[in-house]
Amino acid sequence: MSKTVVYTGAEPTPPPPGGWDPVGEWQDDKEVRHVTVNDGLVEIKDRAFYGCTGLADLSFLKGSVITTVGRGAFARSGIVALHGMEGVSKIGICAFAQCKDLRTIEGLGCEEMGEGCFQFCILLQSMKGWPASMTVIPVCCFFECTGMTTVDCDLSHVTSIGMNAFCGCTSLLPPSLSAGNADPVAVLTFLRRKSILERAPERRAFLCSLKHAHSDYYNRTGDPCGASRRIIMEFAGLFPA
Repeated sequence: MSKTVVYTGAEPTPPPPGGWDPVGEWQDDKEVRHVTVNDGLVEIKDRAFYGCTGLADLSFLKGSVITTVGRGAFARSGIVALHGMEGVSKIGICAFAQCKDLRTIEGLGCEEMGEGCFQFCILLQSMKGWPASMTVIPVCCFFECTGMTTVDCDLSHVTSIGMNAFCGCTSLLPPSLSAGNADPVAVLTFLRRKSILERAPERRAFLCSLKHAHSDYYNRTGDPCGASRRIIMEFAGLFPA
């Protein structure tokens, strides 16, 4: 059985007897498949959808006014991909930890991210579009993401990386860097180099397009300087290609 629920933004309730953590609004409800959000809500509270293994799609965040995703809000849920979260500026500690079906992350626009945000997401394959506003990769951010193989993003703006941010990412880093005692500076240096290599096909395609456009214009006009000016304007969006 599946159901659509309305998220009201209720605060977590106190932990049950013997429990350690408060309980989110829809925590551990396996039947939740679709979510709508009450108008005007700007925050998904702590542990709101923790353990909702039937919740695979977060498209309800796209176009909403949600700016904050709380601590453990979607941890252990069934989400498969993160898309359309450009408007979310803050992601809490372990917000998406142990999402074992999560495969892709794209379009993050956050300015603040908690520790362990994506730890133990074992099927996560690639790190894409790291937010330009995030100069730090937090502690344990991708801890034990054993399926990660690709860094398809520009990391030139990243200034530091937290301890164990990529510890256990054995498909991404060499053993000396995926160990728990790895030097964060060495890890970041490796990731920057790998990022450049991963994005090489994209750059080659761009350069090939430039070369083709230049040759085509020169063959038609015999004007090499005009050809150069033309392709610059085309790729700046000033002329249709």
